[in-house]
Amino acid sequence: MAEIDYYWTKTSEPIRISEFASDLGFNLRSLEYEGLESEKWDWIHSKIRNSIISYIEGCWENEGEKRSTDFSLIKQGIYVLTLADNLSIDYDEQASKVLYIGRGQIRGRLSAHIKKWIREFSESLQDISFDVWMTEIKVKGSKYAYKEVEADLINHFYEKYDCFPIQNSKTGDYHEKEHDYPREWNRPLNNPSNINNGWSIKPLRNNPWSMEFKD
Repeated sequence: MAEIDYYWTKTSEPIRISEFASDLGFNLRSLEYEGLESEKWDWIHSKIRNSIISYIEGCWENEGEKRSTDFSLIKQGIYVLTLADNLSIDYDEQASKVLYIGRGQIRGRLSAHIKKWIREFSESLQDISFDVWMTEIKVKGSKYAYKEVEADLINHFYEKYDCFPIQNSKTGDYHEKEHDYPREWNRPLNNPSNINNGWSIKPLRNNPWSMEFKD
């Protein structure tokens, strides 16, 4: 049994795309009515995306005494994207804030997610906000341990909800190893105590974000 020790860094405030846009001088709602060319939209979204990534990087770097790796240099990272505020996803009548569990070069992966699906997901839910949890897995003699941690997190979620997070299409890399984890190894997957006071939402059948649950 291998011992894998790590702790999570969470973004200090929820990320709402429209607020980052506003801080840069862009009102996304008014711009939608101006019929901007796609090249200008791409430039605006690039500015917003870079601002969000800089904020996430700042959250990581603020724990500098605990973090030995610069944010841009992380290669064996694990991250979890969750809904913020009082929203959660209805996973077949079980609530969870988890949207996606991922791994790898955190900065590049998050930038790609914001560009490819996070912005559209946010827009489809009227500008929801989200949080980012992140950590780095370093195990001497095992440079692929982070892949096993990701797989264990996804499997842990699947065992509880009988499905994958809404943006995970499959489990991680299969392995038969048993690891000894810290007490809060799955902290981003744990629901807050007040989750039942909020809203649990679910995409309907014809929604492009719709999920298939087991009967």
